[in-house]
Amino acid sequence: MVGILIVSHGRLAEALISSVRFLVGTMQKIKGISVWPKDKEKEVRDRILKEIKEVDRGEGVVILTDVLGGTPTHLSLAFLKSEKVEVVTGVNLPMLLTLSSYRKGRSLREIGQLVKKSGRRSIILAKEVLGPKNSEGS
Repeated sequence: MVGILIVSHGRLAEALISSVRFLVGTMQKIKGISVWPKDKEKEVRDRILKEIKEVDRGEGVVILTDVLGGTPTHLSLAFLKSEKVEVVTGVNLPMLLTLSSYRKGRSLREIGQLVKKSGRRSIILAKEVLGPKNSEGS
């Protein structure tokens, strides 16, 4: 089973983990790391490495970060040198729900692709899907 590490600004990682556990129950091999403005880069990198080791069962770890270009992503990218790490940005709850159902028996690469697809598919402008039909032609 691929491990999950969420690295985010502030408490987002912990909030996402708490929310997914509320919806699906316990999830194995998932950890969160909060990054704060006062944190030193080396300390955060050390925490990321520690948690990678904690959640990896030998099949690799997907690191989910909040935003491309942010410190959590920047510091996580250093671990891409390993064949056992994939980084996916834009973490959201649907991504974690996908992981709760589909991470067993799949490769790290497959997991990365599934998570990316799930995250993108979950972004919807509700009015386009659920709003009243335009009476002038639809």
